[in-house]
Amino acid sequence: MSSKTILSLFLVIFLSTSIFAKESDKTIPDDSIKVKYHLNPVIITATKTEDTERDIVASVSSINYTDIQNIPTSSVLEAINLSIPSIYITEWGVMGFGVAGNAAGKISVRGLGGSAATQVLILRNGRPDFMGLMGCTIADDFSTDGVERVEIIRGPASFIYGTNATGGVINLIPYQQKNEGIYLNFNGSTGTFNTKTGSASLGIKKNRVSSFTTISLRQTDGHRTDADSRYKGNHVTSNFTYDISNKTSLKINGSYADVTVYDPGTIDDPREDNWYDILRYGGDVTLTNSGSLGKSVVKFHGNFGNHKFYDGWKSDDRTLGVMAYNTFKPFSGNSTVVGFDYKKYGGKAENTFGDVNFGEFYVSEYGLYVHTKQIFLNRFISSSGIRIEKSSQFGSQIIPQFGLITHISSTTSLRASAGKGFRSPSLRELYFFAPKNPDLQPEEMWNYEAGLTQYIGTGLKFDLTLYQSKGKNMIRPSNPGFPFTWVNSGEFDHTGYELSAKWIPSDFISFNVAWSQVNPGNETLYSPGKKLNAQAVLHFRSFTLFGDLIYVGDLYGADNKEKPMDDYTVVNLSIKGPLYSGFGFKIAVKNLFNKKYQSMYGYPMPGTYILGSVTFNLGK
Repeated sequence: MSSKTILSLFLVIFLSTSIFAKESDKTIPDDSIKVKYHLNPVIITATKTEDTERDIVASVSSINYTDIQNIPTSSVLEAINLSIPSIYITEWGVMGFGVAGNAAGKISVRGLGGSAATQVLILRNGRPDFMGLMGCTIADDFSTDGVERVEIIRGPASFIYGTNATGGVINLIPYQQKNEGIYLNFNGSTGTFNTKTGSASLGIKKNRVSSFTTISLRQTDGHRTDADSRYKGNHVTSNFTYDISNKTSLKINGSYADVTVYDPGTIDDPREDNWYDILRYGGDVTLTNSGSLGKSVVKFHGNFGNHKFYDGWKSDDRTLGVMAYNTFKPFSGNSTVVGFDYKKYGGKAENTFGDVNFGEFYVSEYGLYVHTKQIFLNRFISSSGIRIEKSSQFGSQIIPQFGLITHISSTTSLRASAGKGFRSPSLRELYFFAPKNPDLQPEEMWNYEAGLTQYIGTGLKFDLTLYQSKGKNMIRPSNPGFPFTWVNSGEFDHTGYELSAKWIPSDFISFNVAWSQVNPGNETLYSPGKKLNAQAVLHFRSFTLFGDLIYVGDLYGADNKEKPMDDYTVVNLSIKGPLYSGFGFKIAVKNLFNKKYQSMYGYPMPGTYILGSVTFNLGK
């Protein structure tokens, strides 16, 4: 990592801190709700019940609404890459990730993933959102529009979510209008590479009814002069809530994405017309009731996609399902969740150029699970769960998870856990294209981890996690390049640690730093051995200065440490503030020091570029 880059970033932080410190000598009060929320936020994804982060045995992270607005990106996955330890997401340009084997948007968590975004389950409002045929997530589907916060589990969560939650879970929680009245927002921006965006948001709340809707249009010519790297995307999100009574509510959520993205190819093989048309839409209807038997939730969900590619590929996929669970407290200190999931996913595909019909395939899966948490001796929290999963393709799986938290004091906590993760082979890996292998077996993994959380005062938090992931049958390419066959790779053993710190010394300044290191064994494809994230937020009167740094080291473009890539450090900087009577501005400088680097092997990332935007807000 360049010492010049680090010194420059800390110089900015130091000077800004010195200036802002003069604005107020006030420190955060001991009972500050703001600090308590940021340092110990409430998380729902880990157990489907609301728990503070300190009382959760899993390794969890979250990105709140303020952070989402500060980070200079419209992509949820890029925001995660810039914020969360042990998670790496490949990129190839200014906007867009693409789809299919050579695309960006591949997710690796603690050495799992890299070749396809299949070991990490992405949820939208708690429902699974992935491509039914390929089994992977479509990165371009997940914009920050209408997202209130993002919750992340690092490590397996298959005991509660089933297949694809081997390496972790990402849950996009939709924004809900909270204040009575009408809220209206318009945003327009322009920048380098003919990048243009426009978006609008409308929030309404009247008594027991509320809704929040967003629409956005984004496009860029891209940064590549030797190839076509254009992107155009339209996104719509909407949610509706009706509080039928004080105990019962009905929620309807929906999302729509229409994206055209061009794969520019590598610098050795640039492409001019490798386009991908991606249409995805989905939603859910959720009924929640709280009564004498606890809190009951029933969610009906669906996710659909239509894809057309330059090479003649055409596909239609869908996922339909229902999720039901009940949370109750049978006795003092106990909280138990019992749930049932069912989903059917798949679709059909063809190649219109070669008049090839790949057929139509579907898989049905259902699971029954229970999770219980018990507090005892006012100091210990035990957490255990088990899931029985049944697949029409691969039979049954039993997935257990165990954990224990010890609150040594009001500021110090220890945690330890062991849990199983699994993933069924996707229909793509089993039946499509030459790499297909119908004899593939499900991936299985056991994860063991221990962690320490330490609070110092009311504004500083440290967290350390040590982990080991041991498993078998990870599905990988049989060899680098083409042709290859999907194979089960045998046993694997990944070890690593994560160290993070959050510091909020005053109302004007906050810092967030996370370092992670992993030994992924032979599974090195886009699983960097080292990663550093650092963020600083500085407030001066009505202005906000935000800076972030990402360092990536020991990165490879293939398994077995083949195709080594250069380490890189990238710094982004943005400032936002008011203009006049509801109008505001934001200026973001990305890759501040014009670093030449690659996030994917052979795909150069853009140098320094600037985005400027103007916003208008009416209401709250």
